[in-house]
Amino acid sequence: MVTIDLSRQPITEANELIRQCGERGEDVEILNPDARHHIGVGLTRDITVRVRGSAGYFCAGLTDGPHFEIDSNVGWGLADNMYQGSVVVGGNAGAIAGVAIRGAEVVVKGNMGSRAGQVMKAGTLCCAGNANFMAGYMMYGGRIIILGDSGEKVGEDM
Repeated sequence: MVTIDLSRQPITEANELIRQCGERGEDVEILNPDARHHIGVGLTRDITVRVRGSAGYFCAGLTDGPHFEIDSNVGWGLADNMYQGSVVVGGNAGAIAGVAIRGAEVVVKGNMGSRAGQVMKAGTLCCAGNANFMAGYMMYGGRIIILGDSGEKVGEDM
């Protein structure tokens, strides 16, 4: 497993290293993420990326195949347009978690912000906690599982 310390590496360079690790089939551990945005964007290989802390906006976005394990929380736009692969978040997720996923599996062990699963095409978005308003907004396919309470207007314009 390759370790990348984001306290010493800009996110653009870190993402390039993650892509190179994916090409070699090596898994990656991210240290000191400090809620930085765009961690792991654009990956197209079947690798595991472990984020030891919280990630910012659009973590695991525009991906096809990787598996993400995030210890704490994530900002909004988690797994944006993720085709295949998975994300497991140990804490909470901001707004639009699982936005436009197209076959991925996204699990949030805490709560999700508003409009989770917006314009989903396929895949599964599972929330062990509560979901805020408009989960499943304009959803085309796939499934959303909310184990806690859901906010107002769930499935609006499905």
